[in-house]
Amino acid sequence: MDISVLADKIKEVVIGEIRQEFKEFRAEVRGELSGFRLAIETMSKRMDGIESRMGGLETKIGTLENRIGNLENKIGETNKRIDDINKRIDSVREELSSRIDALREELSTRIDETNKRIDETNKRIDRLYEVIVRRDEHTKLDQRVTSLERAVQELKERIAA
Repeated sequence: MDISVLADKIKEVVIGEIRQEFKEFRAEVRGELSGFRLAIETMSKRMDGIESRMGGLETKIGTLENRIGNLENKIGETNKRIDDINKRIDSVREELSSRIDALREELSTRIDETNKRIDETNKRIDRLYEVIVRRDEHTKLDQRVTSLERAVQELKERIAA
């Protein structure tokens, strides 16, 4: 046998073994790649789900931000309305206070006038009382005078008789 035939046979055996190992390696790599593919596809689906949820959350956050902005605007408008109402209340309070002061002044004046009239009426009552008392005294005196005149008349009639 020739060395070249031997070398060819060794070469064929080594290449056969290498081919066999390469086939096994290839099958092993394909299996692992299939596993990686499944893992990557699963991860891709999960990432899609996460991105979808994040998109939903971003939309919700945007909606909430809009609602917060609207609420802030409404609060601002409400605060302005409250300020306007407070100004109106202060204005009305000042007006009412002025009117109350004016009415108080007017009532005080009227009470003073009424008190003067009452005092004048009391004076007139006192004078009338004095007149009544004097009239009663005068009536009593008249009755005494009449009684005395009758007594004098009776005495004159007795003396003349």
